[in-house]
Amino acid sequence: MVGCYNNCDMMGENQDIEVIDEIIVESNKKNKVKKMNKLNGLRCYLAGPIDHAKDDGKGWREDAEKWLENKNAYVFNPCNKPISYQAYKEIDEEKTKMMSLKSSGRFFELTKRMKEIVHVDLRMVDVSDFVVVYLNPQIGMFGTIHELINSLNQRKPTLVVIEGGKEKAPNWLFGIMDFNFMFDSFDELYEFLTHIDEGFIEADLGRWVFFE
Repeated sequence: MVGCYNNCDMMGENQDIEVIDEIIVESNKKNKVKKMNKLNGLRCYLAGPIDHAKDDGKGWREDAEKWLENKNAYVFNPCNKPISYQAYKEIDEEKTKMMSLKSSGRFFELTKRMKEIVHVDLRMVDVSDFVVVYLNPQIGMFGTIHELINSLNQRKPTLVVIEGGKEKAPNWLFGIMDFNFMFDSFDELYEFLTHIDEGFIEADLGRWVFFE
């Protein structure tokens, strides 16, 4: 009988251990699911030069848009605005028309067109959860800087990729934002965003807002 009691006790202990192990496994699964894909549903605006970019700034934005959409993020791309009204467009034929207005001195018409574009682009910054900025020191930019400053002032996560790396960044930039959010390449940016998405690094909740 003693042997039976011992065996029964051992069986009971083993069952308890198995139950505990199952609880731990399920808990880890839930925590993993909860941590994964934090970018899901977040809105991102892509800021960068258009006026003086050879491809109207479309190339890098298309690549970034695909990457972010694979993370289930919603992308605001000013080269492909989520709005059908033609006056809000600023690339291809519309860009050519505006450059023509400027070269011919038709500044009143240009002002009217650009006010509409600026309104829509800044509105996309306003409603974004985070902003990706591409800075190329060799390309003239004005709207990009405006969007960058607006994003920082609104305490949004503002992630800046700099052509040529941080050492090519304007000195002023180091005075207005954390250099840890400046990146030497898009690959480096995507690695950072992957860590944020998968919960491997703690996001600054003073800037990032995740909805469950």
